[in-house]
Amino acid sequence: MKITRKLIKANYQQVLFVFLAFLTMVLVSYFYVSTIVQRQMLALGEETMNTTQTAVSASLSETELTFSNVTQNIENMFAMDRNNDEILYYLTTTNNFFKTERSPLPDCLKVYGYVRGEFLDGSGWIPPDDYSPPERPWYIGAEQSGHAIFFSEPYIDADTGGMCISFSQQVFDQIGNALGIIAIDLNLTRITDYIAGQQIANDGYGVLVDDAMRFTSHRDFALITTDMRLAGGGYPELAEMLRTGRPIAAERFIDSDGTDSIAFFRTIFNGWHIGVIIPRASYYEQVYSLGIVLSILGSVLMLSLCYILVRTRADQLRSDEESKSKSSFLARMSHEMRTPMNAIIGMTSLAQKSNNIDKIQEYLGKTNDAANHLLGVINDVLDMSKIEAGKLELSNAAFPLQSLLSQVQTVVGFKIDEKKQHFTVSVADDVPNIIITDQQRLAQILTNLLSNANKFTPEGGDIALNVRKIEGDASQCVLQIEVADNGIGISKEQQARLFKSFEQADNSISRKYGGTGLGLAISKKIIDLMQGNAWIESELGAGARFIFTAAVGIGDVGDLPESSVLSGTGADESTPSAPIFAGKHALLAEDVEINREILIALLSDTGIVIDCAENGRQACEMFRSGADLYDLIFMDVHMPEVDGYEATRRIRAMSDVPKSKDIPIIAMTANVFKEDIDKCLAAGMNDHVGKPIELNNVLAKMKHYLLYQ
Repeated sequence: MKITRKLIKANYQQVLFVFLAFLTMVLVSYFYVSTIVQRQMLALGEETMNTTQTAVSASLSETELTFSNVTQNIENMFAMDRNNDEILYYLTTTNNFFKTERSPLPDCLKVYGYVRGEFLDGSGWIPPDDYSPPERPWYIGAEQSGHAIFFSEPYIDADTGGMCISFSQQVFDQIGNALGIIAIDLNLTRITDYIAGQQIANDGYGVLVDDAMRFTSHRDFALITTDMRLAGGGYPELAEMLRTGRPIAAERFIDSDGTDSIAFFRTIFNGWHIGVIIPRASYYEQVYSLGIVLSILGSVLMLSLCYILVRTRADQLRSDEESKSKSSFLARMSHEMRTPMNAIIGMTSLAQKSNNIDKIQEYLGKTNDAANHLLGVINDVLDMSKIEAGKLELSNAAFPLQSLLSQVQTVVGFKIDEKKQHFTVSVADDVPNIIITDQQRLAQILTNLLSNANKFTPEGGDIALNVRKIEGDASQCVLQIEVADNGIGISKEQQARLFKSFEQADNSISRKYGGTGLGLAISKKIIDLMQGNAWIESELGAGARFIFTAAVGIGDVGDLPESSVLSGTGADESTPSAPIFAGKHALLAEDVEINREILIALLSDTGIVIDCAENGRQACEMFRSGADLYDLIFMDVHMPEVDGYEATRRIRAMSDVPKSKDIPIIAMTANVFKEDIDKCLAAGMNDHVGKPIELNNVLAKMKHYLLYQ
């Protein structure tokens, strides 16, 4: 100790220099890094505000544009001497359309108006006797605004409890006479919830202020509809800055609850304002933490800075890698979609120009192959979107395992035959004959794995599908399924990327062999839902073994559905030579003419007579007037005027029509996910057929309902 003190005393100048240099380094580093952090936070705040401004402005602008179209249509009806009954019908139809899934205004509450002295409400609401539209704010505001759209003060809707506003505008005849006012009520809940969820740092929250400086959205519900200038704290100063147009970016102020805070604000659509409020302590939390760390751990300053820089660089590299992967994926998707589309367009053009029947058949065959490939790509993308949204669900049912294996073999068999590959299937003796799981998804996994094996195995190679039971009891078991090949193999580095979304093992492979890179990622997610695991055993140039496990139930014959024909399995259900549905009559509700033509042509040899309705309303009318004539109804879902769900409910509610409760109604729609099928069944339909239409599937359903029941 004495020696140490002596050395310090003898060299105090050097010690002081080192101490001052170190202190200066700490202070300069703190000032420099804290400035960077503050700029990053400022940039993040500006980016958040810009994103929110764009989203909210787009939503309200779209509402204004749609509402302008409605008022313009009303004025066009004036020019055609339409009476109020016809205008009310238009408002009712428009109001109903805004309630559908295809609505451009999903937040619309109702459309109504006061025309030629008569109140017209598209929602069907009948006002009380003392209700006077000319005394309502929406009427007065629109009248005072002349030709411009009037936006009411925000108010709480009595039915939904959400924040709403009304758009209203005068409508005129051709010579400029005002004939009334049209209005629309808009629910702001989705917008206010979106804004309220915006954060720049911990404990931050979003606010929405209307053009009269009233809070429309705020974390403190007591402040909603309160004038910003009367909200207390530093809000009056912020309101004055907004009024004078001064920018508000990282502005310090005192919140209404006394919290020292930072504010960001932007002026958006029609003079409204959005803002994000952050407690100052949270906003500068990184700066304060950095100061403490630098003060206490100055000796490791350089290591800390290096760590921060390396971590920042690593995040950037990771982000760049993900961006590169997605860009590569989009490029592959463009190729995978454009290639079959080019074939479809090219082969169709050649078929139109040819008079040779054999050539036309060849062109159509290639067109069909390309269309099926494109459908597969689209299905992969839809599956991945469901997976990314966390909405992929299994639909478990009992089925014979051997039927599933035959189905898969039929699907991939022709590709294997084309390359003269040797394909073997081996099922262990203890594997149950009937299993319970999602048949379609299990088939999808096997088809993906076998297609990959076929793709990456040379001509004349070997492919094997092996199934065995690794554990289980009388009611359930775990199957291990293996797809093995002697193809090109996969390196250890490539294996690490196999099951990731938007990636392939090697982009050069994708260029040589094609594919979107989604198949294995989708399969892995399905396997996870089946409480299984997936892995690969392979070496480059020595083939590959894809192995996965799946937990399945064990069933018996009594668990099988009444109809043993599997939808889309490739079972032999080709069009019969004899018209087996002769004497049967079907009603087809479909708004697209080409879809009606396709179904009629596909079933032309079966003997069934098909009448067509162009929308749900017409289908209901035709069924009511000729119920005894029809044995089956094919029902599209998305149709104008009345959609398929509502049409089905109306038919089932026709208590005075004997067949209304019993006639089979089969949904025929491109909505093919599980929740779509469940929605059809909940509406009263008996079954579901997906588009594009598979003739075998349609025939199986028709046999079930027209011949077997």
